[in-house]
Amino acid sequence: MSFDEKIEKLKTPCLSSVKSVSVEKWIAYGMFALLVFIPLFSSMYSQLVFGKFISYMIFALALDILWGYAGLMNLGFALFFGLGGYVLGISLSCQNGLPAFMEFGGLTQIPLLYKPLQNIPFAFLMGLLVPATVAFILGLFIFYSKIKGVFYNLITLALAALFELLLATKQMYTGGSSGINGIAGGLDKIKFFGRPITITGWYYIGLVALVAVYVLCRLITKARFGSVIKSVRDNEARLQFLGYNPAVFKIAVFTIAAFFAGFAGMVYLPMTSFISIEAAGVSFSTMVLVWLAVGGRGNLTGAMAGALLVSFLQSKLSESFGNMWQLVLGAVLILIVYFLPKGIIGTLQDIQYNRRIAKVISQQKQEA
Repeated sequence: MSFDEKIEKLKTPCLSSVKSVSVEKWIAYGMFALLVFIPLFSSMYSQLVFGKFISYMIFALALDILWGYAGLMNLGFALFFGLGGYVLGISLSCQNGLPAFMEFGGLTQIPLLYKPLQNIPFAFLMGLLVPATVAFILGLFIFYSKIKGVFYNLITLALAALFELLLATKQMYTGGSSGINGIAGGLDKIKFFGRPITITGWYYIGLVALVAVYVLCRLITKARFGSVIKSVRDNEARLQFLGYNPAVFKIAVFTIAAFFAGFAGMVYLPMTSFISIEAAGVSFSTMVLVWLAVGGRGNLTGAMAGALLVSFLQSKLSESFGNMWQLVLGAVLILIVYFLPKGIIGTLQDIQYNRRIAKVISQQKQEA
């Protein structure tokens, strides 16, 4: 056996351990640690801002399960974030009687459809189930019809646009373009040991939710189900040849992602006390795609890092550059995507992977 053949033989069993790079895990732990200490060294306003970023990170995890792992890009994914947020937002706004936006629209009492939502636990459950159910029904139609590629993308984009139009036109039921106010009064109804939950309390609840969703997503992607949805992304024809029905797994991952997205929409509410079309339309759907492109899709840490970094840059640049902040942010994002096509975390993983490969080969050469 030649020297090169020995090296190739020795490299093969090492690849699985080499691929288990730790850089993304350490970055994830670092982000969690940073978020834990934010309230200890920042103002109440900063807590609200970073609390909103936490909901964005959960939303990014939801899309990464769908796009990064299953390869199903969704141009209207904010539809599910908005559904979760609006269901709970309507519930909270109805806690003190008829909300102002309904009264302004000419209603004299809470609509019959909304009355069950006055029960906050029931509304929270519906905030999870409504997005998941909508995704399941859409998935049945889209994936069993074998709609793929640009047509699938156009359908998801159109659905977000239709939802945005519905919110704008049904003002007496949705608050219209002004959104839903009065959420803060409803939040005061939620007690912890008989006391209203503070902003800091809501912040840490959101952080615990983020960690929980991250752990669940990691379990999903490391399980057999995760391997199958990666196969859907990489080689759907081979998966069919092996006896699997890709449509079933596409519907399942679509439903799971929508479930998490609706949850993210509800985590968003305590930090803003407000929700509007901007959190449910095409523009926001596009932004979450940018987060994944910057952080690195198919990588849970990359999804969170992209959401946190881009949102933070957006906040700081809007303060420093006024109306020009979007141009500056756009230029920064173009540079990141151009020079780091796998995203920031994906590139760091490649660097660590290549270093470990080189180290393994060097060690084997020395031993040989």
